[in-house]
Amino acid sequence: MSRAFIDANVFLYALGATHPLRAPCRRIVELIAAGRLTGESSVEVVQEFLHVRLRRSARRSEALARAEEGVAICHQVHAFELRDLERAFELAQRHPRLGARDAAHAATALNRGIAAIVSADRHFDGIPGLERVDPTNEASLAQLAG
Repeated sequence: MSRAFIDANVFLYALGATHPLRAPCRRIVELIAAGRLTGESSVEVVQEFLHVRLRRSARRSEALARAEEGVAICHQVHAFELRDLERAFELAQRHPRLGARDAAHAATALNRGIAAIVSADRHFDGIPGLERVDPTNEASLAQLAG
């Protein structure tokens, strides 16, 4: 079973309203639940998810419940540490298209030896040591899930 860092947008689409990426992201959640993929994430991803859900949801309790679901889905939720922040700075410097949150996510994955990130966000493309797996790419997901 392969390890993969799960980006916030996967949770947002899987646990959110109707969207073209909803079904593919729910498939990723199913792979994790079935034990075919070790889904890992971070407190920063959960915070990003909660931030977006609180902004979009009329019901605070629903946003919090969905964030807790995101935590429960993952096999492990990593802390964000000073070494992650330092690596995020390096990544942001070398990859100008990479935003602060995405740099934090990439750094957390790389510092934990996770070589794949499941994300719809193309800003992760081209980061050495980290392969982005698009949620709509069935072949890549099948290979990742083994």
